[in-house]
Amino acid sequence: MNNNKNLFLSGIFILVIFVFSYGCKNETYVFQQDKIGGDPYNPALPVEITGFTPDAGRIREKVIITGSNFGNDPSQVEVFFSDDISDKKAIVLSVNGTAIYCLAPRQSSGNNRIKVSVSGSSEVTASGTFGYKAVETVSWFAGAGNANGNYGQNDARGALDGPLASATFFKPQGIVALGGGQVMTFGFHQGIAARTRFVSEPDNTVITLQYNAYMGKPAVNEEKTIVYNTFLNTPYTVYQYAKTNGWAPENIGEIKVPNEATATDKIRTLVMMDKAHDPNQEWLYFCHREKKFGRYNVNTNVTEVISEDIAGLPTANWGGYLVYDRFKDCFYVSYFERFSIYKITKTGANWGDGVEAALYAGSPAGGENRVVDGALQDARFFQPKGMCMDDEGNLYICESNFTDESGGTSIAGQGDVIRKISGIDGYVSTIAGRLGVEGPPPRPKGVPLESVLLDPQDISYDGEGNFYILEWWECQICKYSIE
Repeated sequence: MNNNKNLFLSGIFILVIFVFSYGCKNETYVFQQDKIGGDPYNPALPVEITGFTPDAGRIREKVIITGSNFGNDPSQVEVFFSDDISDKKAIVLSVNGTAIYCLAPRQSSGNNRIKVSVSGSSEVTASGTFGYKAVETVSWFAGAGNANGNYGQNDARGALDGPLASATFFKPQGIVALGGGQVMTFGFHQGIAARTRFVSEPDNTVITLQYNAYMGKPAVNEEKTIVYNTFLNTPYTVYQYAKTNGWAPENIGEIKVPNEATATDKIRTLVMMDKAHDPNQEWLYFCHREKKFGRYNVNTNVTEVISEDIAGLPTANWGGYLVYDRFKDCFYVSYFERFSIYKITKTGANWGDGVEAALYAGSPAGGENRVVDGALQDARFFQPKGMCMDDEGNLYICESNFTDESGGTSIAGQGDVIRKISGIDGYVSTIAGRLGVEGPPPRPKGVPLESVLLDPQDISYDGEGNFYILEWWECQICKYSIE
């Protein structure tokens, strides 16, 4: 009986392998081995990779890696697809000593090395690369918009809660993605704009969490379970929004900035580093409009002004958007009035030792406000505003095309797009939106460079391949997805 059972199970295993292999495109590899389960991993012998197939694909592509000494326990095998910035872990389905069966993880388009580690052994890298082709789309996410232009600042129709399709937003200027199709938005100072909203795709609802809250871009912890934000102007009351508390606002303290001179829009962004750089997730960093740089401790309510006047930053009439790059351990701040992005670095071993800044991308010179792709030194920006980083070290920037009530400097044929600065080579490219093309909702979506955005103000990444784009006028939220 046991022999018959073993023969039956062996037959099933072979059938599964055949179906799995047949599903791989351009599959030519034929698996043959005497022992179905394979030999266990031998730490006295090296792990070797002889090849893999296919050599190209997209997310969840079935990949077979051949070699030796892989063992027979999938839980002990780790497979990574690696570019020059980060490693992406694959899902290992099975292993039988000389073959590993896995699913390709989400990556950026390009070539990736395949690495294997068994039972904590040193990583072994396969020769050749796996060509990944990402599929990118832009879709509507929430907000009815207004075909007749923006709602008035005291028009209640501009801040209606309810289902995603009928809810409305008025001048939101900060967004944070929480994962699982959920985001929070924060608004401008005018009337109904000054609200904190919670948007949930699974629940198909928009809920107002807080009124009379003039805030910019918030900080979020690594687990995306606690959000922090502050008012743009004094007093800089710091609010905490915890998932365990239903995201309800809680006043936890106040940022103290000495020797302020200007009156408006001074702290537009709070930023929290990842656990690798801030193990206790306790510091909120900010870049003040007056070129002050500091941080606030959420546990002690202490403000530490690291620099009173950062060398290398320009003067500005508005506080810039700030983002942290965990790969390069630096900050970037955007100045839409100066058509540029600046890089802030520490001058000592620790961030508390001091900071300095330098022009990173774009040109602040007069007449340089336009959208031009290219290398960092050649690229140009029009109105760079909200920014975010992905998990591969790429920087994403909203290019607005905003004319304020007093006239502004909007230029036909510019703005209304999303830009990307590659974390690998620094190349600046336009990845979504049609340059200077606007229009009332419904605006075309689908292929990113054929989609229409209207004054994108801020952007946030959810860690799941989705970027949420917050529009300023006619106020819709769009989703740019990469798979």
